[in-house]
Formats: sequence, C-alpha cells, structure tokens
Amino acid sequence: MSVLSLLADTFGVPQGVSASWRRSLRAACPDHLSDMVGPLTSTGTLHVPRLLWMSGDEGGRSVREETQRIAETAPEVLLADLGRLYDGKVPPVWRKVIDNPSRFLIAYAAMARAVWASLAELWQRSKPFLEREVGRIGVASVTGAMGAVLADLSPRISFADGNLVLPANAPRPPATPLRRMTLTPLVSGTRACVHRVDPDGHAHIGYPLAGLGRLLRGSANPEEASSADPLALTLGELRAVILRKGTQSVSMGTLADMLHCTAGTVTYHCRQLEQAGLLSRERQGREVRISRTLRGDALVDALS
Repeated sequence: MSVLSLLADTFGVPQGVSASWRRSLRAACPDHLSDMVGPLTSTGTLHVPRLLWMSGDEGGRSVREETQRIAETAPEVLLADLGRLYDGKVPPVWRKVIDNPSRFLIAYAAMARAVWASLAELWQRSKPFLEREVGRIGVASVTGAMGAVLADLSPRISFADGNLVLPANAPRPPATPLRRMTLTPLVSGTRACVHRVDPDGHAHIGYPLAGLGRLLRGSANPEEASSADPLALTLGELRAVILRKGTQSVSMGTLADMLHCTAGTVTYHCRQLEQAGLLSRERQGREVRISRTLRGDALVDALS
C-alpha cells in the first residue's frame, strides 16, 4: 500500500510526499510508462482495480514476485476487473488500456518495481516504527480507544459519531457498512491515504506511519520521543525543529525539503509560530524566508 500511495503522489494525487522525494520518484519512472498508467489517477483520485493491489510479503511473497504476478495476469482478468470497478461503464480514459491490456499490466508492474526500489532502504529502517505502531493499535483495540485512533489516522480521514469518512477513491455505494477493518501504516507522505472497501464490508485503510517525520530525517529510533525534548514537548516536534532551523534566514521551500514535508504543512506551522511571536516571515523576490525572533531565541535558549 505504501507503493500505491507513492505512485498516486507521483501522478498528481497528493499524499504529502516531499518535493525532493517526488522528483526522485518521477525520475525513476520513464515517461512512456507514466503515460500508460495515467488512467489510474486521471480523475484526480486513485482508482485501482483489485488485481493491481499488492499484498507485499503476505504469504511469503516479495514485491518482485507480486509485480511479476501482475505482469503475467491474463488480459481478460484485467478487463473483467475494470468492468466490476465501474459497474460495466468503463470511462473513455481507459480506452488505451482496454485496447492493449497486456502492455498496461507490464508497464504498471515496472512502475511499481521502480517505486519500490526507491522505498526499499527506507522501508527496512522503518521496522522499529512499524512494530511500535502495531503495539499502539493493539493497545487501543483492547482498551476501547479505537475511536481516538480512527479520528487521528490522517488529515484526509474523519471519524465522528461512529462514521468513518474516507476520501473518494474507487466507485462504490455512498455508504457501506463496515464489518471488518485492516489498518496499514504507510511509509509514504504525511497526508498519505490509500484504501479499498470490499463488497463484504472489509475495509483496508492505509494511513501515515506515526513517527514518519523522524524516520525521513534519518532517525532509526522510534523512541526518540518529543517528551525527551522540552521544546518539542511545549511546541510539538515539527514546530520545535522549524524553530531550531530558524537561526539563519531560510526559504520555506528549502525548509520543506529539509523536513520532508509539503509546503502547505510548513506554511501552516510557520504561521502558528509567527502568530506566537517566535518567527518572522519575509518575502524576498519569489521566496518567503523565515528567521527566528528575539522571543524565539529566548524560548529555544530556555528550553535547550
């Protein structure tokens, strides 16, 4: 599901992937392949036929084996899957795929392998974070705290009054009673959300891995918690990092790349710090640059 999320961001369905990582992903995906798999995101959302979902290492299958399975899938299986996905009314944007389904399957498998190659090293480093997340969800499920977990899964998912509201993804009835739910933390962007709801009410929901910011900045220790840092405890981890980076004037774009965040995320947090009198923002030409104020200096000194 992390590979699907990164594919979606690469083709224009934002998942909160940093600009630098997105550039490297696009560079790894040749234009002729990108053109072939474009229909997946042509509507501004991610519409993925079920056979293209990769089960990763479930049952001992590696990503390479999963993509090989997809590449070797019979064309008629893909056509039948598209018919089910769109209730027999496949949009015209899929015409090139319908004309040459085998070429599409091979291109999709090649794209998925290219994305996985850029993710594999980070995925290996994420294992302690994933293990901690499994423990967190397990505790919530046996202590009756799943409501709080679901309400904070992703900026693109909401949960209120027992209703889980997911962003548009694949055509389905407007309200599907959920009978089972599989949660999958994603090593992708800070606004990652990939999901599928099966006809039997089984929801598969991918959301950003807790601690993703620390992982992207190079930490391999999920216990490098904000509670050990008085500044992060006071302001929040990301704002604490932004404030520490403000010792010299830095552009918002550079800051977003350094923190592996989207420009919108950085802008939001910088605006909050500015309103608190801890940062100043100044436009210089086409750039907006931030720097720490005297009050910000004093706070950092007091809490370091």
